[in-house]
Amino acid sequence: MKYQIGKTSRLGNRVVNEDRLGVAETSERLLLVLADGMGGYRGGQLASGALVKSMLQQFKRHKGPIGDPTAYLKVLIDEAHQAVIRKGAEQYPPVQPRTTCVVCLIQQGRAWWAHVGDSRLYLFRDRRVLTRTRDHSKVEHLLQTGKLQPQDLRKHPQRNLVTRCVGTPEQLPKATFSEGTTLHKKDILLLCSDGLWEPVNGQEMAETLADNTLPKAVDRLAYQAEFHSYPSADNISVLALRWISAETETAQDEASEDDELTQTLKALDQALEQG
Repeated sequence: MKYQIGKTSRLGNRVVNEDRLGVAETSERLLLVLADGMGGYRGGQLASGALVKSMLQQFKRHKGPIGDPTAYLKVLIDEAHQAVIRKGAEQYPPVQPRTTCVVCLIQQGRAWWAHVGDSRLYLFRDRRVLTRTRDHSKVEHLLQTGKLQPQDLRKHPQRNLVTRCVGTPEQLPKATFSEGTTLHKKDILLLCSDGLWEPVNGQEMAETLADNTLPKAVDRLAYQAEFHSYPSADNISVLALRWISAETETAQDEASEDDELTQTLKALDQALEQG
């Protein structure tokens, strides 16, 4: 697989960053995951950290390609849910932390994703939003039924009310799953917390991503979100992938700057994991 990765996570104007993100790869498949710990419950950062750690560990344990990606994503989410509950029970005194999440599996040139809550995935193609996940939230329902306009979202008193999450002890999370989507060259998958998408709309994201290298683009998007939300910016996390090719060998017609950037980003990821 050939691709480029850009990622960032910022504190915003909060005391604690409760967002977590992660990337894992084998020769045949790739996993992207982002979680946003819920501030209304104690230990949001514990929940998001436990979720990401659980998913990356499960991914690395599995050998070979995934036969049923949708079923696999459900298992990832359900097992991460149990990991979040265990993490809360280990604290003294025990807590019940909760988190939203979005996770994407890529293999054989196709992508499948799932989400719980209002962490989002966008798919950009040709400078526009091809699709995005629909939040499990009160305001998303109002938007989809025409009872709320996008420009009024940030002022709505229930804008932070999430209707589904990971970590509720009484029930397994109810995720929404995508169909398998074939990736085109230069498609961009972007996972983000609500700290990004609330102040920065999809078309603004598309243009920033198209006009910059991916690492620079995610930094600019995070800066825009922080600037527009000041002085009450939420945690802002962005994980983006630009798809190049499903081929395992370097194609002769790829630009050398793409090759160098991909190698540099992989080296940085490896250094961070070892650190």
